[in-house]
Amino acid sequence: MLEHLTEEYLPENLIDIVQAIGMDSFRELVKVAGGSNLYIPNENSLIKPIRNKIIKDSFKGDYKSLSKQFGISEVQIRNIVNLKN
Repeated sequence: MLEHLTEEYLPENLIDIVQAIGMDSFRELVKVAGGSNLYIPNENSLIKPIRNKIIKDSFKGDYKSLSKQFGISEVQIRNIVNLKN
């Protein structure tokens, strides 16, 4: 029956999701997570480890320039550079 699902049958609050990922992907999402409380993290929390790796890889001793480049404080740069991961 799920293969017959179209936007016209969906509540309005789900239309944006279907338009973003497509109906086929939405159907798969319903199969995998339907009925559960699904938390989708925001973009910043997902890209933070990537940003931190870029900062660590490009660190050449200059906290200030990285601070300006990434829009975070020098203290944050120091903390990231000193992270063990």
